[in-house]
Amino acid sequence: MKSNNPFDILSDLKLPDSGDISTSEANTDAGDDPQSDRSNQKIRVWLQKKKRNGKPVSVITGFNEYKEDMKELARLLKVKLGVGGSNTDDEIVIQGQYRDKIIEILKSQGFKDIKKSGG
Repeated sequence: MKSNNPFDILSDLKLPDSGDISTSEANTDAGDDPQSDRSNQKIRVWLQKKKRNGKPVSVITGFNEYKEDMKELARLLKVKLGVGGSNTDDEIVIQGQYRDKIIEILKSQGFKDIKKSGG
C-alpha cells in the first residue's frame, strides 16, 4: 500500500555535510574584506561648531567602506562614547568633543592613518 505522505520525497534528498564548506570560506572573498583595507584609509577627525547652534560635533571622514560597515562603525562609536550621532555616505558625525577617544577606538578597530584636523 502506497503512503500519501508528501514528505516521503525528502527521504531521498542528500544534503552536504557540515565539513564540506567552512563558514569562513563561504562568507569571505579576497577583495571584499574591509579589515584588510582599513590600514590604507586616510581618516580625518575634526571638531565643527558652524551650522550647529554653537554645539560642538566631531566629524570623521576619509572612509572607503561599504554603507553597512559605516553604519556599524557609527553605531559602535555612539555606543562606546554614550552619545548621539549620525552617518551619511562619506562621513560620521558624533555629538560632542571626542576626537581623542574616537581616534583610540578607530585604532583598536584596525585603522592606521588617523589624524586630527581643524579646531
